[in-house]
Order: sequence, then C-alpha cells, then structure tokens
Amino acid sequence: MEGLIFYWISWMVWIMATFFMARTNKYRFLLSAWILCLVIMSPLTVNILNFEIGIAVLFLLASLYVFAGRLKKLSKLYFLFCTFILMMAYVTFHLFELFDPVWVIFSREWMLSVLMVYMAVLLQKNRMLRLPLILLGGIQGEFLYAFILKSFSFPYTIGSLAFLDIMAISISLSSLWIAVHWTVKYIEANFKHFEREKQKLS
Repeated sequence: MEGLIFYWISWMVWIMATFFMARTNKYRFLLSAWILCLVIMSPLTVNILNFEIGIAVLFLLASLYVFAGRLKKLSKLYFLFCTFILMMAYVTFHLFELFDPVWVIFSREWMLSVLMVYMAVLLQKNRMLRLPLILLGGIQGEFLYAFILKSFSFPYTIGSLAFLDIMAISISLSSLWIAVHWTVKYIEANFKHFEREKQKLS
C-alpha cells in the first residue's frame, strides 16, 4: 500500500515531537504542526499546467526554500549545488528503471533511498543539512522527471504517496546514520574520560 511507510514514520515523529520533546523547546509546536499539515495534505493533489502535483510536496518545497534562503551566502550556494546533483541522481535512477528495469533487483524504494542518503553523506559534511538536502533534491528530481515523461506523453503524479514513502525511508536512514555517529562520539568521549581518570588514580 503506497503511503503506508510515510504515514507510519510521520506519526512516530509527531508523537515524539508532541509528547516527548521538552515543552520549553521552541521548535516543539512548530515541528508538530508542520508534520500534521504534511500528513493532512498528503492525499490531496492539484492540477497545474497539466501536471498533477501533490499539495504536500508543494508545502514541502515552500518550507525547504524558506530554509535554504536563511542559510549564509556560501552555504546557500553549495547547498543548492548539492541539491542539483541529488536531483540528477534521482532522475537518472528513474530513467534507468524505466528503460532498463532488469538491474533493479531489490525494492526500488530502498535502492533509491540508500542512493540518496549515500550521496548526501558524500556531499554534505554538516549532518543536519543532509535531511533538507535529500528532500529538496528528491522533490526537484520529481519535477524534472515529470517534465521528461511529459515529452513521451506518460502520465505521472508529482509527489505521490509512493514518492513520500521514498523520502520517509531516506530521512529515516539519514537520521539513523546521525544517531549512530553521535552514539559513537559519546562512547569515545566517555572512554577517553575514563582512561584519563584511570591514569590519575594509578
């Protein structure tokens, strides 16, 4: 069922933001409301210039451009450059899948998600910028892929529930990568502290 992964992960994040984040956290209400709006908009589509576009993707796109606009000048330019590379990777994967589907030997959602996360890790050292990078690269890739398919008269919905599933998996994998990295750094810091204390006592 398309959208199941997206809904499952979205509700998990919403529950964590609503009930487990500190009430003093200024992003708590904003994150909860943002996810709720995204879930509500996800099944809705609108026709713009003969393109069927998911309203949730338009909402995501607007949010991401606002975020990118607040970055410093050099960071903004590099961020947009990275989104262009991810956009091309996203479109290339879909075109290979369309014209030569034999090589897609595993689930396309997981293969594309792993590709997006891997490229985001290679391109962006700032771990917190990887999440919006994946989303913006994927959304722009959706628009470009739809334009290409239109030239072949193939129908395609930009930002469908299947696309939201891919983005949800990608964000989850990237978040897991960040959590593992932080855990390793925390263990290393505590181990070094333990070693120093041990040397003082000896």
